[in-house]
Amino acid sequence: MLTRIEIGRIAGIPIYLDMFFVLVLLIFTYPYFTAGSTQAMSAGFVIVIGLLVSILLHELGHAFAGRLFGASVSHIELTGLGGVAQFERSLPSSVFARTVIYLAGPAVNLVLWLGFDALTGEAVQSGNSMVAVPIAVLAWANFALLVFNLLPAYPLDGGHTLDAWLGALFGSAWATRIVASLGLLVAAGLVYIALPSAFFLMLIALFLGMANWQALQDVGRWRR
Repeated sequence: MLTRIEIGRIAGIPIYLDMFFVLVLLIFTYPYFTAGSTQAMSAGFVIVIGLLVSILLHELGHAFAGRLFGASVSHIELTGLGGVAQFERSLPSSVFARTVIYLAGPAVNLVLWLGFDALTGEAVQSGNSMVAVPIAVLAWANFALLVFNLLPAYPLDGGHTLDAWLGALFGSAWATRIVASLGLLVAAGLVYIALPSAFFLMLIALFLGMANWQALQDVGRWRR
C-alpha cells in the first residue's frame, strides 16, 4: 500500500508526504470545508497549505542548519505527528552545533508566528476578516508548534537540546535518564490536558510516553 509520496525536492533534499499527514490536516480543518460557505472553504484551504508549509519550513530549518556543520539530510518526511528531517549520519559532537541544529526548527516557527501575527493585525485593521481568520489560525498554530517542540522530551527539539547540554555535564547515560524522565512527565501532563475528548493530543501524549519510556529502558533507567 502506498503510504507516502515524494512531492518534490528542495535544495536537493527529497520531500515525502505521508497520507496520514493529509488525513490529520483534513480532520483539523473539516469544519471549514463543511460550513457550506465558499469563504469558509477558502479559509480551510489556506490553513491546510499554511500548516503544511509551516511544518516543512521547520524541518528545512534543521536541514540547512545541519549543512552549516557538515551534517546532511537524506530526506524530509511530513508525517501525521509532524515532520522528520532524517540526517545521513550522527550529528556533530559539539554542543553548540547540536543546539543550533535542534533549535533552528523552532526558530523558524518563531519567525512565522510573529509574521502571521503581524499580518493578522494588518488584516483586522483593514477590516478584512475573511483574510484575518486563516492567518490568525496559522499564527496560533506556529506558536503551538514553537512551544510544543521546545518541551523537554524525546524526540522533540527541546529534549534533544537538553540532552546535548546535560550530556556534556553528566555523560550521555545520565542525560538520557533525566530527559526521558522529564519526557514521561510531559506526556502525563498532555494526557491531563487532553482529557476527556482531545483524541489527537492524547495520541501525541501516547507517542511521547512510549518514546521516552523506551529511551529510559534502553539506558537502564536509574541504575549505575
